[in-house]
Amino acid sequence: MKAPLSPTFRHRRRAFSLVEVALALGVVSFALLSVLALLLVGVRSNQISTEETRATYLLSLVEADLRNTHPLLGAGADAGKSLQFKLQLPYRVEPTTEKYQVNTDIQAQPTSLVPGTTSIGVTDADRPTSLTGASRPAYQVSVVYLYVPAAGVPDTVQARVVVNWPAVVDNDVASITDPTKVKGFVETTVSFPSP
Repeated sequence: MKAPLSPTFRHRRRAFSLVEVALALGVVSFALLSVLALLLVGVRSNQISTEETRATYLLSLVEADLRNTHPLLGAGADAGKSLQFKLQLPYRVEPTTEKYQVNTDIQAQPTSLVPGTTSIGVTDADRPTSLTGASRPAYQVSVVYLYVPAAGVPDTVQARVVVNWPAVVDNDVASITDPTKVKGFVETTVSFPSP
C-alpha cells in the first residue's frame, strides 16, 4: 500500500528556478540586442538613401540648368554662367562684338585631369554657395567639360557632372570621387548642343 502524500508536498507550487530565469533573460537580451543592431543598420541605410536621392535630384537640376541656359542670358558678373547654379558655361558672348567665344575661365587647370572643371557648393535650399565660405556646404556640384567644340562649330558639348557629399574644397576629379574624402557621389554624362 502506498503511503499518503504529505500535506506540504501536495500544496507545493511549481516555480522557475534561478537557472531557468537566467537562461530566459540571456535569450531575451540576445534577441533584443540583435533587433537593436538591425535597427541601427536600418537607420544608417535610410540616411544613405536620403543623401543619394537628394544628390540625384541635384544632378538632374544641374543637367537641366546646363541644357537650358544660353550664353546670351548672362550679363555682367554672371556672363558665361548658368542661370540657376552659376556654373561656368563652355561659351560666353564677347560684349563688344556679340560673338561666341570659348569661356577662358574653364581652361585647363594644373590640378585638373581634364580640360575644364568648375565646381560650386549647394545649400540645403538648392542655392549655389562658395566652397571656401565659413560653413562647408552639404553638397558639391562639379562639371567637367570633356569636349568643347570651337566657337561657331555646330557640334555637341560633352560634360561629366558629379555631385558629391560632403563638399570638399577641390575640383580635382580624383578628390571628388575619392571614398576617403567624401561619403558618396553620383555622376552622369551630359551632352548639349553648342550655341
